[in-house]
Amino acid sequence: MAFTYDVVTLDRARSERHRRYASEDALSPGDVIRLYGRDWLIERVEPDGDEVLGRLVVKPARYRVRLRHPDGREELGAFRRFRSDAPRLGHAFSTIEDGQPASWHVVDERLAFDEQGEPYLELLAERDFEEVEQLPDHELEHALAAREEALPAAASAVFARAETGGLSIELVALEPGEEPDWEAAASYIDSLILEEIEDDLFELCGVDTNRDRQENWLPKVKERLRSDLERFRGDIEGDHDEIEEWDFRDGRIFASVGHEADEADPDKGHGWMCRLVDAGALGSGGFERVRKAELWGSVA
Repeated sequence: MAFTYDVVTLDRARSERHRRYASEDALSPGDVIRLYGRDWLIERVEPDGDEVLGRLVVKPARYRVRLRHPDGREELGAFRRFRSDAPRLGHAFSTIEDGQPASWHVVDERLAFDEQGEPYLELLAERDFEEVEQLPDHELEHALAAREEALPAAASAVFARAETGGLSIELVALEPGEEPDWEAAASYIDSLILEEIEDDLFELCGVDTNRDRQENWLPKVKERLRSDLERFRGDIEGDHDEIEEWDFRDGRIFASVGHEADEADPDKGHGWMCRLVDAGALGSGGFERVRKAELWGSVA
C-alpha cells in the first residue's frame, strides 16, 4: 500500500512549490524525504482533503548530534546539512575520552527546534562501552589517529562559533601529502550535463527553472560553479577570508560556516563550498567531505 501526500516547499525566493509524494510507509514529523534533489525534514503533517493522506509541511533537512555522557554531561554539535552520509539511528562512531577510544551509538533521533523555531533532526548518542576491537574499522582508525594529535585551537573556535550561533558547518579534507587537483575539478564542471544536476543545485546556482529558458540552465550552473571554484581556490591560497583551514594528522581540513541563506549566496564562502560539494567538483579535485564525529574526540 502506498501513502500519498501533498508536499509544499518554499524555494529561496519564498515561492511555494507543490508536489505529490508517495511513500511505502506512513510519514510523521521528524521523518526525512528526498525531493527536488534535496533532503527535507517533515515539520508537521496536516489534513488535506480526500485525495491525499495529508499535507506535509517540510523544511530543508539538517541535523546535529548530542553526546550524552554516562555522568549526564552533554555536548551538542554544530548543524550539518542532511546528506546521504548523515548518521542515523543505530549509527556507531568513536571519540577520544582521556586519550582512549570511546564508542558511541545513536540511540534516538527526534524532531527538535532551534532558538528561532526552525526544525532540525536531533541525534542522541550514548556510550555503549563496546570493546575497541568491536568498533567499526574506519571509525577505529579515526579514533586511534586522534590519540596522536589534537585539533588546533582555531578549529575548536570554528566549531564553537557554529554551535553557539546556530550555524551550519561544512567540512572537507585533503589526505596527507595530497594537493588539490584544480584541473580535474574544473574539467568535472565542464563535463556536467543537464541530467546530472538536481533541482536544488539549479536553485543554489541562481537558476529559476520556472522562468529561465531551459537552454540557459546548464550554462548558468557551470558559470556559477567555475566562479565558485576560482574564488574558493583564491581564498585558501590567499588570506582565508571566507574558508577556514588547519593542518590535522598531516592532512588539511577546510571549513565553512553559515546560515541556510548563505548556501545560495555567490559571495559567501559557505555558498562556494556547499555548491562545489553538492555538484561533486570538490570530490573530483581530491577533497573528501567529512563529518564532525570523525574529529569530535579531539575537540572534546
